[in-house]
Amino acid sequence: MTTIQPNKSSYETHPTNRLIEQGGVPRVSIHDMTPKFFRHEFQLPNQPVVITHALDSSIPVSIDKLIALVGEVEVLTRIYGEDRFSRPKAEWKSYCEMQSMTISRYCDHLKDGSAKRHHRYLALVEMGHTALRSVVGPCLELIANRTGLLQHPEFDMNLWVGPGGHVEPLHYDGMDGTLSQFRGAKRVSLFSPKQTKNLYPFPISQGKMSPSFSQPYIDQPNFEQYPRLTEALAHRKIIILDEGETLYIPVGWWHEIEAIETDYICSINRFWTVDPVWRYAKAPEAGFFLLLAKLSQLRRKLK
Repeated sequence: MTTIQPNKSSYETHPTNRLIEQGGVPRVSIHDMTPKFFRHEFQLPNQPVVITHALDSSIPVSIDKLIALVGEVEVLTRIYGEDRFSRPKAEWKSYCEMQSMTISRYCDHLKDGSAKRHHRYLALVEMGHTALRSVVGPCLELIANRTGLLQHPEFDMNLWVGPGGHVEPLHYDGMDGTLSQFRGAKRVSLFSPKQTKNLYPFPISQGKMSPSFSQPYIDQPNFEQYPRLTEALAHRKIIILDEGETLYIPVGWWHEIEAIETDYICSINRFWTVDPVWRYAKAPEAGFFLLLAKLSQLRRKLK
């Protein structure tokens, strides 16, 4: 019989208010999951869930193991800068700067602390062509088999590595996604697509930031500037995604992800096809901007 565990009341290793869960996101063991159950309880209703025990064979991934599995591949890293998150997002001229380097060089930045100081993050880097795929790939395939999720034809698996304390700002994606923790833990804040207008997306006319990003800081709210944020925060869900756990983030769900303080964080995310396609009706903004992105890609190919 499939059982759903309630969300954990707190993260015992880090007894602070910021690390208390809220909102009732359930946890389900991969061993109790079936495609029919997942589709009925989570996929069709567009609801998040934490899947446990799917990564047991591959955790944790140490820095040395990561370097050995990826090799001296050049990757793009994100640099947010020391003062980025102390300024209003409206002042950001772009999302971040990008710099190319090898995995081992980036790990040197982790070890000497400069990655933390400069908010340097290795994010959304495709790893399907490396030996890392042979280690973590079977875990992703297990999730696919047990949930019935269909891998998106354009994506395999993306690597995220960074220092403790780093925050990926509040945004949503135009596809279903899973976030799997192979090292360390993350605090994830979730908001339903129904809260989109209360989260003040960047306007299209602004031009610097995508409308899939939210303008206010949810942990330092300015209610005078963003009064509807009060309503959104009343519906906020917070989970502590532990090492070995996978979070299913349905299309259009807003999420902000903070790496809990530790030496370093290693995660893998995968995007999945939105199935059935009518689920975009539950997240119309996500569907609209995904369509715009597709049209933009098509225009570039035709040039």
